[in-house]
Amino acid sequence: MRIHFTVSDLARVRVAEAPSALATTTFSAFRLRHGRGGPALDMWRRTTYAARHSAAAATAARPGAAPLSRLAATTPSHPVPRLLRPQPALPTLDEEIERLLSTPRAELRADLEYVARHRPLPRWAGSLAEGDPAALRRLADAIRVHHKAAVAPYWRGLHAALRADQAERCRQWQEGGVERVLSTLHPRMRWRPPVLELPDVEGPDYHLDGRGLVLAPAAFTSYVPCDPGDPQPTLHYEAVPHPGCTTTDGTSMPLAALLGHSRAAVLEVVAEGVSTGRLARRTGLSPASASEHATVLRRAGLVTTHRVGRTVHHALTPLGAQLLLRSSSSGTEEERPHRLGSPSR
Repeated sequence: MRIHFTVSDLARVRVAEAPSALATTTFSAFRLRHGRGGPALDMWRRTTYAARHSAAAATAARPGAAPLSRLAATTPSHPVPRLLRPQPALPTLDEEIERLLSTPRAELRADLEYVARHRPLPRWAGSLAEGDPAALRRLADAIRVHHKAAVAPYWRGLHAALRADQAERCRQWQEGGVERVLSTLHPRMRWRPPVLELPDVEGPDYHLDGRGLVLAPAAFTSYVPCDPGDPQPTLHYEAVPHPGCTTTDGTSMPLAALLGHSRAAVLEVVAEGVSTGRLARRTGLSPASASEHATVLRRAGLVTTHRVGRTVHHALTPLGAQLLLRSSSSGTEEERPHRLGSPSR
């Protein structure tokens, strides 16, 4: 598969504004059903299945999340319905689901008709295409069930790692421009101007035709094809293979071993770009403790702090972003797939 850029496309390349909990949930549903993995991914898969069955037993419901798993892509070259991967992402999963439930019927029909041209869809997808409220609610419930078991326990760590990748891309952009970014997205992607090549993914050539491209760091997936019908297509590139190196509270285990749990949690929340008050609320620390930890991290060159009026804001430095990225992938290099689009995804 190859993505073709014009000069206008290169000028319109941008990095996604924020990680999407809905997109991460969708991609994790694919990863749960398909492909092999190393011990960390297998542990996540077993834990997720156990959590879903426990929740089903407690509510006398079916253990699966069939509507979500049936709509998720079944091979790397299959498109994911746009309603399951919204961009730009909203701050919370609930807000993304609310937007899903309010999607106009014409958009639903066009979205699912496009997907159906590339792969079979279940019969009940016709109800979704018609905007049937019951079908949309069933899909929304399935998303929440799967998210609670597969993503929510790890979301803080995943979110921090994806934010850190965004910060790293911005640094690359400043130092080497858009071509530096495109040449380092993934070891199995090759930037050969003016084409981004994905040698191991089967699929058509994509011509951006001046629309540019949104680059969205993702978890659980190596590549999801950009929909050529999007006003500005999105390329989801794998920044985090799986949450195998996070604890159940979302903190990176290597980072916690280096910095301690509280300081590691502070660094991960700072990846969002936060005030001291929000930092304290997100970590469960007192404002004084949160400020003290941020000061230590700033002195170590991992965090930068600036004041706007009476509010103090914290953000990652390039070194802090690198540390988060390294800790999120520590111990997983040997588990990365040899082929970008192979069944071992």
